[in-house]
Order: sequence, then structure tokens, then C-alpha cells
Amino acid sequence: MFQAIPMRLLAISIIALTVGCVSTPEIDEYLDWQNVGYDGFAKSIDTVAGDGAKNCGFFSVMSRDGRKASERFGIECAKNAYEQGFAFKFGTVRLPIDSYAHEVLVHSSAGENWLIVYDIIVDGSDPQIWFQKCESVTFPIRGVAYEGHNCVEYDGSNDPIWNDS
Repeated sequence: MFQAIPMRLLAISIIALTVGCVSTPEIDEYLDWQNVGYDGFAKSIDTVAGDGAKNCGFFSVMSRDGRKASERFGIECAKNAYEQGFAFKFGTVRLPIDSYAHEVLVHSSAGENWLIVYDIIVDGSDPQIWFQKCESVTFPIRGVAYEGHNCVEYDGSNDPIWNDS
């Protein structure tokens, strides 16, 4: 015989299903790290992050629609990993004016915070890469996804990790 489901249980189940559907991005929304930046960029990021670093995703933010749920999920992933002291990588690509800016935040297994920007003109010319090592990182509620604090420039031009740049 059919048994009535208590209304409270039904309401909790509907909320749980709804939240689960909204907060988890489809894996297709992440860009493949192997196709990010120059050939070897993803490997360099993985080397800096260290073994077992959490992949919080790489996202295109070139849309005028604002942050997608998937990018917000990636930011939340990075924030949670950082607060718990876990190594992670998170990145975005945007088109500021005439170049693709690949911006990556890495919290390494050694506890280091790296802000890495690889910029290349849309026609594939004039590639540039910048590195900053920061004492700490915050994740503001509004505006930018993250901010590095007490950062210093790092010259990676002689570092074998970045020799493909």
C-alpha cells in the first residue's frame, strides 16, 4: 500500500536535490589544463603545485554574463582548500583588450602562494609571463576572485620550471 511521505521529509529532500544540482558544475565547463597557455604551461603549474594538489578548475571568464556557477564553484574550491591548508590550482582566461590573459593561483604543497599570469596577443605574438609569490591570499565576497597580499615579483626567466615561456 502507498504510504504518505511526511511533508517535512519531502521538503528537505527537494531542497537537497535542488542545492546539489545548482552547486555542482558539469565537468565540461572546466577548460582542459593541457590546452592552457603555451605547450608545457600546465606541467609547470603542476610542478609548482606539487603532488596531490586539488584541481579547482580553469575557466573562461570572457562572457559578459557574469560569473557562472562553475567558476563560483572553482573559487569556493580554492578558498576551502586554502583555508584547510591543502595544495590547489585554480585559473581563468580573459580577454582584457587585445590579448589572452591566463591567470592562475597556486597554493603549493610547500605552503607557497603563487600568482602567475601568462599573457599573449590574440594573433599568438608577444608572449609574456609574470610571477608573484605572496605571503597570503584572500577571497573577497565581491569583485575579484582572489587577492594576493604582501606579494613580491619573482624572476622565473632562469628557472627550469618555466623554460618553455
